[in-house]
Amino acid sequence: MAPRYWPLKHGHVVTSGFGPRWGGMHYGVDFGWDGGSGSLPIYAVQGGTVVNVGPASGFGQWIVIDHPTEDGSGTTVYGHIVPEVRYGQRVEAGQRIGHINPDSRTNGGVAPHLHLEWHRAVWSPPGPNRLDPLPLLAGALFPGEAPPTPAPAVAQREGYSDYVREGFAQLVPPKGNR
Repeated sequence: MAPRYWPLKHGHVVTSGFGPRWGGMHYGVDFGWDGGSGSLPIYAVQGGTVVNVGPASGFGQWIVIDHPTEDGSGTTVYGHIVPEVRYGQRVEAGQRIGHINPDSRTNGGVAPHLHLEWHRAVWSPPGPNRLDPLPLLAGALFPGEAPPTPAPAVAQREGYSDYVREGFAQLVPPKGNR
């Protein structure tokens, strides 16, 4: 599977989770940083293409990234931010895409933070196609971390791995002992 990254550097905190909040439903996860989050860089959680960027109702500005199957699928939304990417741009997992808007007036009057949404396929209205990002980020890398190198493939010889072939040879007695 393609690598996934947390949207903020190591040490971030969840300031508001996915689920019921203030008599309604919060269809995303808010991330921040103890001591203040304004201007902190944000990173793409998966590779994909920027399909929306700029002003957005309720977010100040946003970035929406579509992730093809080979990058992990779905669509992610980053709100209350200042974009550093353009419409149609390809971004890679873990790439810096913007920073948290330090102006609390664009964040609903609350402290600067990143609002992250994850949609099952394409951007969708509130409902069952919006997913909790936290389980999807389980095991994710932090920005700047390199993905682990894949284990080398086992050598193949005539359709059998060396291990199986050597094990079989030990079961067949030498010609002089038959």
